[in-house]
Amino acid sequence: MAENEIIDLGHKLRWERTRRALNNSDCPLEDVVAAMTADIEGVCNSLPKALRKGPPLMLLRRLSLGSPLQVQAVIAQFNEKGLATLVNDAKKLSRSSDAGLVATEAAGLLIDRLIDQVDRRAGREERFRSSEARAQLLAEATKTFRAYEGDLRAILESSLRDGPIVPFKRRITPKHMTAKQLLNISVARPHQESPHAR
Repeated sequence: MAENEIIDLGHKLRWERTRRALNNSDCPLEDVVAAMTADIEGVCNSLPKALRKGPPLMLLRRLSLGSPLQVQAVIAQFNEKGLATLVNDAKKLSRSSDAGLVATEAAGLLIDRLIDQVDRRAGREERFRSSEARAQLLAEATKTFRAYEGDLRAILESSLRDGPIVPFKRRITPKHMTAKQLLNISVARPHQESPHAR
């Protein structure tokens, strides 16, 4: 999967909070979870827009399991090639062209891929080298990402049916998160107003 695709933790903008939280040894697990939640929300919000820009995923449903060249040619039309490949893999695994079944399989694969990417990135960090810390992180990542699986399925299914893309309804807003959770790292001390400033 190429970096800078919406479903890749290496995306230069989309998963920045999660990467910073994982890289910061002083960032508590609850802030890592808040970062993952904010980032998956951002992905769910951006996915409908990305799908509207390209051809509908329905093109993948029409493909026969025949020619790999035909599959590559269709996937090449998509801006989000990693997502198109994932949906095609889901079609093969589900052994169906039914939009609902393919979307369910694709959403599950997407979540599994995100959890695997968190696991790989965490493996590079000293604080997640212990099996207990790693297991706790992966349990939280699984819980966080699985909560959005239904949303992803509905968005993907609407494109697989070539209907209007289902919009994502945000669950959190920045006001429910602390400033530290949004930034993950506070590099400067909070500004304190001088008593003489008034």
